[in-house]
Amino acid sequence: MIRVPALRTARLDLVPLAADHTRAVADLFADPAMSAHLGADLSDRAAAEEMVRRRLAYGGPDGLGHWALLHGGRVAGLAHLHPSAELPGGLCEIGWYVGSAYAGAGLATEAARALIRYGLADLRLDAVWALVHVDNTASLRVAARLGLLDVGRGFHYGGEHRVLVGLPGLLRTGGAEDDPRPGRAAGTSP
Repeated sequence: MIRVPALRTARLDLVPLAADHTRAVADLFADPAMSAHLGADLSDRAAAEEMVRRRLAYGGPDGLGHWALLHGGRVAGLAHLHPSAELPGGLCEIGWYVGSAYAGAGLATEAARALIRYGLADLRLDAVWALVHVDNTASLRVAARLGLLDVGRGFHYGGEHRVLVGLPGLLRTGGAEDDPRPGRAAGTSP
């Protein structure tokens, strides 16, 4: 069984994706806006549930995988950090999805920052890569707030994407969500 740690930020609990999250994730993706920049229409409940099943069946390295983003105990989104199926050489890719009801509150930035820090600091990855659809202005703004470097364009996941990379020492620090260690709340002492 692949294991990913639970991570905590000031407002979110990033917990390993579990079968119990399937209904809530499918509810998030029922909004067609959630699929606007994906290669598949996940507003169809069966398609969203199948996406969750595929993520639950992930068989990659320990420490990498999929997380549910909990805000106030409710599923507010989904994120992943794992070897990319689109980039060469097993480069580690991050992705984040926050439900429309939570959009604009900074939760995507907070979750992505925690996962990038976890990947760079705890897993000692050389870099964390992101593929963001060229029309996904909200996620491109998240990437800019994080300090991800835009290194070009490519055709990925059935569409044109910006190719971005997060490197150690270049990640922009945020507010209170600055401790990437598993289970650590921001501002707690070691």
